[in-house]
Amino acid sequence: MRFFFYVNCAKHDSWAWKSILHNRHQFCKGIRWKGGDGKNIHFWLNNWCTNASLATLLAISDLSQIDTSLMVSHFITDAKECDIMKLKALLDDVHFKLILATPIPSSPIPDSVCWGLSINGDFSTKTATWAAQGLDIKNTPA
Repeated sequence: MRFFFYVNCAKHDSWAWKSILHNRHQFCKGIRWKGGDGKNIHFWLNNWCTNASLATLLAISDLSQIDTSLMVSHFITDAKECDIMKLKALLDDVHFKLILATPIPSSPIPDSVCWGLSINGDFSTKTATWAAQGLDIKNTPA
């Protein structure tokens, strides 16, 4: 997945691939991380407990105010539970409860991504189009 966000277009790439890469910022609007071990999810910067990052939810515009290198794994104990003390030190009650409601797998599985704009997590061009148009997906007819 990391490859997709950092690869550059090559001269020999197809028109379709170049178009996809050119519009990948639109895909970011719908991608949501599904937590596993938390080692690949940036705590503040990735969409993982909602369809927006914690930095966005908390309206943190100056990223120098936070440790952007923190990963979700930093807040998971060896017993596969949230480290409540670490979380309470950083978050208000609303966002603290949001994170506590986010499940942590009991088995050691890697993090993965899904399409956060659909109920089943599968990508659809319909929801991608709505996101690109800035439509409120929750209030759009099925």
